[in-house]
Amino acid sequence: MNKNNLIIKCCENCIKGVPVGIGSEILCRDKGIVSSDYCCSGFIAFEPITLQRQLDYRCSDCTYFTFTPESQNSSYGVCSLFSVRKCDGSLKKACSYFVKKSGKTA
Repeated sequence: MNKNNLIIKCCENCIKGVPVGIGSEILCRDKGIVSSDYCCSGFIAFEPITLQRQLDYRCSDCTYFTFTPESQNSSYGVCSLFSVRKCDGSLKKACSYFVKKSGKTA
């Protein structure tokens, strides 16, 4: 059975929704007060992995980020999936293709 079939797409199971406490109303960051069974196109399932990616990790923590350090910034590099432009990996949040590095690199 597919993991996505277990999660019902509704505001009650979305990261952006917070229960109001009056009936089954949900306060959505995007849409305001909505019904708990409502679902918009901005639905993001409340999964620990998804939440952790959005809050904690940066591009420099990803296996796809290749470091090309400069004299002023040691976390400067390029994402091998999306870009040829160099950027500071410690400032950008991780994308949906994020894969955590297996260990610390020297």
